Amino acid sequence: MLKIRHQKRDPFVPPLSISTLYDISSMGHQNDIVVNQKELNITRRELAHDRNTVARGFLELGVGPGDIITVATGRSMYDNIVIFLAANRIGAIVAFLDEKTRKDQLLHYLNEFKSPLLITYMNTRAGLKSFKAAAPSLKNIINLDGTSTLGGFICNRTSIDQIAKKSKRRLPKNIFGGKREALISFTSGSTSGPKPMVFTNENLIAAALFSKAASGIKMWDKNIKTWFSFVKFDCPYGLWTSVMTPIIGGSSVILTPDINPTNFDYYFSKNPNAISGVPLLLDLLPRYLAKDINLSKVKLFISGGERLEASASEAGSAFFKTHGANIKICNGYGVGECLGSISVAVGSSYRPDTVGRVVPGCHVMVLDPETGKELSHGKTGMLYVSGKHTLSRYYNRPDLDEQKLITIKHRRFVKTGDLATISETGFITLVGRATFFINSVPAKVYYEIVRSAVAKSPVVSKCYVVKMPDKKMGYTACAFVVTKDGVPQNDDTRDAILAAASEPFYIGAHCIELKNYELPEKIVFLDALPLTPANKTDFRALERTAAELATAKRVMVPKKKIAA
Repeated sequence: MLKIRHQKRDPFVPPLSISTLYDISSMGHQNDIVVNQKELNITRRELAHDRNTVARGFLELGVGPGDIITVATGRSMYDNIVIFLAANRIGAIVAFLDEKTRKDQLLHYLNEFKSPLLITYMNTRAGLKSFKAAAPSLKNIINLDGTSTLGGFICNRTSIDQIAKKSKRRLPKNIFGGKREALISFTSGSTSGPKPMVFTNENLIAAALFSKAASGIKMWDKNIKTWFSFVKFDCPYGLWTSVMTPIIGGSSVILTPDINPTNFDYYFSKNPNAISGVPLLLDLLPRYLAKDINLSKVKLFISGGERLEASASEAGSAFFKTHGANIKICNGYGVGECLGSISVAVGSSYRPDTVGRVVPGCHVMVLDPETGKELSHGKTGMLYVSGKHTLSRYYNRPDLDEQKLITIKHRRFVKTGDLATISETGFITLVGRATFFINSVPAKVYYEIVRSAVAKSPVVSKCYVVKMPDKKMGYTACAFVVTKDGVPQNDDTRDAILAAASEPFYIGAHCIELKNYELPEKIVFLDALPLTPANKTDFRALERTAAELATAKRVMVPKKKIAA
């Protein structure tokens, strides 16, 4: 394990459940606003009441400690916070999925998790009833958009309140539940499909404390009281880093369930002090925010999801200054297994060749990928991470536990999949990333998934996918294709490639079907892909070409429309 010069001591992680920590953080502040969702303002007292009500409803619906509640919503909204805290109150586990998860994938997870309860949005009662036979463990469904009679297999949010009022069950205390499993989240799935990761209360609380220690934010910081969340809940950054971490740290959050470029002014007029977003947001704000909007109360912008280049950080700082804000920009690096918390780069003055400094509580090691030998500072190798914030296990994947979780000198490490070097002062320089993705609107687009979809066309010999600037979406995918010998490079061939890419396919055991915004905006034919001196595809050169093409006349046929 590499020693980091001047690294702070590991923060103390209390052995508590998250629900208990929320109660402690609310002492003396019960009437403070904790959640703002559009015109809805919720106090800490009201959130605690709603949590307890829903927790009793869960018990009446047959959910107990250790059970997994599958939540297919993904939206940044108040109901999800209540669901998470209510489940945590009774010692249950929550698995958040996107609300547009395919039915077959949703059934797969319901059966894999043996979930007694599904919470979702569906318009048709018949569609929900079909789950009953297909998922034997499923006892009830809560349809957040629907209506039903009390006591039916399908309940709505109001029904849960009625069930809870009749309940005579006592809620379990579940105070010292640090080791109890609390959340199932998913890896990006950019290479072999999404993989479910299990986190305990201790893992989640540790990640929150490590991040706060790295950024210097204190409990009940008066200058950073209100947080703005620009991330969906079906990833650790959206649910945990941008929402639950501020809530248990004494702050309030502004939820943005329907945010889009047309309502930026509305949401930013709520005067946030801190913003959790992605680099794309810094690109979108100058385009869509009104020039006269006052952002003087913004003190902090936390960027995650992908690396924020120093030039983008400087441009972001300059933009906020023109709107009355002198802010600090933080860029985080991490992987899902560490809840996105490995290093933090602060401000535009951080070393541009790095992704920041290792956060307190996180310990790192670099191994030679060939021999497994531990390497010293400045040497390039595979990055491994240890700390109380790392996942408890992969769900039902002992093969991944064996491949990615290793124990050295009585300490467990997670293999990140990234090649990196680490300086003596803890600055991490990434040499090669195992996964690449595009932060687009409305969601991330993963290079490898798009590449796999394009490559399955029988006319494609080689292809590479990079991001391309787009006025409406921020960025979109651009595919560079080398066709097989004798295949004409024309619009008919583009049609054939797009038709093949739009068909469902499998990555591992997971069925993938590209949505319309994931299909390449342009397909560019090449005789050969450009190479670096190390004989690797020169993706930087391709990105430059894609940026030039973004301003050129459209060179391909319109995309086939596919239902989201």
